Amino acid sequence: MLGGTGYTGGELIRLLTAHPEIDSFKASSRSKAGELISDSHPNLKCLLDQRFIEYESSAVDADVVFCCLPHKASMKVLEPLIESGHRVIDLSADFRFEDEKIYRENYASHACPMLLGEAVYGLPELYREEIRKTSLVANPGCYATAAILALLPLMKQRGLDLTRIVVDAKSGTSGAGAKPNVFLNSSETAANLKPYKVTGHRHQPEIDHILSRLNPDVSVNFTPTLAPFTRGIQETIHIFGEPIGDPRKAYEDHYKNECFVRVVSDSFISNVVHSNFCDIAVFYDEGKRRLVTVSCIDNLIKGAAGQAIQNMNLMLGFKESKGLMQIPYHP
Repeated sequence: MLGGTGYTGGELIRLLTAHPEIDSFKASSRSKAGELISDSHPNLKCLLDQRFIEYESSAVDADVVFCCLPHKASMKVLEPLIESGHRVIDLSADFRFEDEKIYRENYASHACPMLLGEAVYGLPELYREEIRKTSLVANPGCYATAAILALLPLMKQRGLDLTRIVVDAKSGTSGAGAKPNVFLNSSETAANLKPYKVTGHRHQPEIDHILSRLNPDVSVNFTPTLAPFTRGIQETIHIFGEPIGDPRKAYEDHYKNECFVRVVSDSFISNVVHSNFCDIAVFYDEGKRRLVTVSCIDNLIKGAAGQAIQNMNLMLGFKESKGLMQIPYHP
């Protein structure tokens, strides 16, 4: 694993430690090489007696490499690993767009654009068979995961206006990472809601890019809000028009064979945190001709580390749910 000191890296280490098919793993860190992993992730004390290592691409000997480096850093180190035949799961945004222009407009110039066409977008509910065969998976963004799963069953619906979808997203503070930030101070976030990047958030083009492969008319209007809780995402999504047939049944039929997507009567963050589940509730307002879906995930698990493990399971031929069937808490 490259970069294991952040929240996502910590969740990935926790899940790998308990995974029944994983014999061993190593986690690297440039800033904390030689230090105990449990010093950065104290929840692992007495459970993992292992230290962060220095990263050397020539010394990597692993069935799968997870990259938890920041956006714009992953692409600079992954090319030699891919060329040497390693299977890689990248948790940054660096390989989520097959079109280099979209990446450049939202992040920066790409260091290895020739690999963009080789990467598979790592949403198993959409690209399961491609993930099994690829050597490079681009793990989806957390907001994008919740939105795409909530919209997939509607992509062939002719009665809905898919050109003006509205996604109102609320996220816990862990989604911003572990690095100190005044914007995330308790005095700033407690008893408060903080919309940010109200227009132009990077996950909007990611959602559009993936869904437009299924329906070229899709256009999403996305606004995120930072909410006063630690983890979890809830997205309330509005689609206007008159769906053909019962929309809830369409969702139940679409996801009937999926182990991690649950179609529910009410979708609450508290029912999915600390799990790899996505809960989706579906409502239709006939008077306003408005379909509403509410999608909830844990941003650090289904939105990051858990989905990465799900992709690893597919790439290595394990049962897809292996190591991921943690039951959410209640209450």
